[in-house]
Amino acid sequence: MSAIAGRARRRGFTLIEVLIALAIMATLAITGYRALSGMLEGEQRVSEERERWRGLDLFFARLEHDLGHALPRAYRIGNTAMPALYLRDNALAFVRGNLGEPPQRIGYRWQEGRIDLLYWPQLDAPAATAPAAYPVAEGVDAWEVSFANRAGEWLERWGEVGPQLDEPPAPRGARIVLTLHDGTRVERVLALQ
Repeated sequence: MSAIAGRARRRGFTLIEVLIALAIMATLAITGYRALSGMLEGEQRVSEERERWRGLDLFFARLEHDLGHALPRAYRIGNTAMPALYLRDNALAFVRGNLGEPPQRIGYRWQEGRIDLLYWPQLDAPAATAPAAYPVAEGVDAWEVSFANRAGEWLERWGEVGPQLDEPPAPRGARIVLTLHDGTRVERVLALQ
């Protein structure tokens, strides 16, 4: 009878063995959860960072395309002649033209943490009109724009307003410096000619 009783005791687990097994399973579950959670958070950060740089790349590509299609055509606002390319206070306006499309007066400006693309309703206007503004870059604390003249000097002002224009030659390049919300500084130099 004692042999049968000894076999019966060996078939089951003791309470201590069950508790140790539960503790090991709980530790593995917590470790697995933390690893999975960390991996998902890392993926989220990488995705957000990828989207931020993708957006900035699209902004720079658009700006480079627009400046590359700038036309040497002045325009008028009322009786005031405006140069084909005008840069003041890190805001710029110019005339862009694509093959098969009429020329369009557009511009870029920084305002309230973003850069807006500006479209004016007409090229030559009898009076100053407000442009339609579309955000093209978000999360920007500041931006600086300068153009390179023929001597290679970087100028933060380009084009003069007046009744008669003495149009300067087109700039050789553009330098755009963005300061993002997190302090990152991004600089691009674009060859224009």
